[in-house]
Amino acid sequence: MRMALPHTLSVTSCKERGKAVPAKSTPDPYADPVAFGQRVKILRTRRGMTRDQFGGLMGKSASWVRAIEEGRLKVPRLEVVLRMAETLRVRDLSDLTGDQSVHIDLFTGPGHPRLAAVEAAVSVFSVASPG
Repeated sequence: MRMALPHTLSVTSCKERGKAVPAKSTPDPYADPVAFGQRVKILRTRRGMTRDQFGGLMGKSASWVRAIEEGRLKVPRLEVVLRMAETLRVRDLSDLTGDQSVHIDLFTGPGHPRLAAVEAAVSVFSVASPG
């Protein structure tokens, strides 16, 4: 059984095949047990961010990001985890934390909440081509 994951990553179900996941394959961040730091790394790389970029957006260093990803630092305080989720544009906090017991929607989609109203107002006017 093959499952398609976001961003064209696909994984063969290991339980079904009875084999261990190869060391070089990317683990599914939505499957348990994946450590917090591993989830951060997976989600960061799926967003196409380097450690420097992510750290800069977080107001931290690349070495801090690496320490989190490698599990050398504890899971940060809730306010930092929420900032990480926002920076990674995680839709549900459980995708980052791995705690499936509490689902908290975070990211509601691209753009400002009033974007639809602005788009509707602008669409009322027709644009004439220069003649």
